[in-house]
Amino acid sequence: MAFLVLDESERALDAFLELQEDGIDFHSRGGSKKIGNHRNSEYSPALRLILQRLRSAKIEIEGIWLNSSNVQSMSIDQRWLLSNKELQSDSALAFTRVSERMKTIGQSQNAKGGNSTRRIRIQFKAFHKLNSIQDQLCLQHVPQDLRNLHRLPNSELWKVRPDHIWDAINALRQGAQHNFGPSTDFDVIVNESERYPPKAVFGLAATQALGFDVGPKHFSGGKGTVCFKSIEQAGYGIVAKGENYKDPEIPTNEDDRIWLEGSPKFIGHFRKERAKGLAAAKKSQFINLHGRLFCEKCKMDPIQVFGDENGLACIEVHHRTTAVSEMDPDHQTKLEDLQCLCANCHRVVHHLMNSRGIQS
Repeated sequence: MAFLVLDESERALDAFLELQEDGIDFHSRGGSKKIGNHRNSEYSPALRLILQRLRSAKIEIEGIWLNSSNVQSMSIDQRWLLSNKELQSDSALAFTRVSERMKTIGQSQNAKGGNSTRRIRIQFKAFHKLNSIQDQLCLQHVPQDLRNLHRLPNSELWKVRPDHIWDAINALRQGAQHNFGPSTDFDVIVNESERYPPKAVFGLAATQALGFDVGPKHFSGGKGTVCFKSIEQAGYGIVAKGENYKDPEIPTNEDDRIWLEGSPKFIGHFRKERAKGLAAAKKSQFINLHGRLFCEKCKMDPIQVFGDENGLACIEVHHRTTAVSEMDPDHQTKLEDLQCLCANCHRVVHHLMNSRGIQS
């Protein structure tokens, strides 16, 4: 439930918090007064009052820790700000300690300054009735939707890579549990029989990428969002509910037709190698492991050869071990089963497989 902190004259301060029976989520200060999107501009005086009132009411706390989005992957011990003993001894000094300590958590060693108005968690030692704690802390309930205050910045959301999306879809295939509801307007298309909710796909991927549980409140979905753009850049289509699935196109390029040789099995191979998300996920994983994209067979670095990132187009993804003839309809490729080859090496590998009678 959302609340505003009242000052001594019962004026509502611009300082939102969420109150639960076991604690308080005190939201960060942000935005800009100049452009009119500021929020929680009276963070510091409101926090002073909350700490003072907790002490006066003799409400014991388990502790206070930093709870902003960029430190969620750290343990609570690493983002600890204040103990109950420190609060009960002197609430004014407690405020100073909280402010100073939160500046340094998650900051690089050479960073100067620091932010002392970040989101924090005040955890109670025991459960309290909401009405009672509201009165003791002089809070005013407001019908405010605080979901936007939980939103992760785009700079964090863009840390989701195509291989994270790939892993998320495989997790959903295996029945992974999540807090996202069914999709209402759009589906992520994997194939003719697999459709998944975009926010569930991105949420599981973001959880892996960022190292903490990312839920519905942390990002928004819809056209133009980081959620949808990341999924599409990973090679998957997002279609409106009820829109028909389209098979991957068979190439009309003469060279590719010669390579496929008209064989249904080769066409199946072509589709499997270009299954939605497969190539993008493998290349993303490869870059993350090696720092760059190159041919695993001849070691050619396309950026060195061609001079810029346009050269990356010549790196293709090939099934390393499993021949199409051995793949059943439900075959699930792992990224470790694939290799990155330049177009030349890829063509040679297929030629060798064909000459040996291997259904590549």
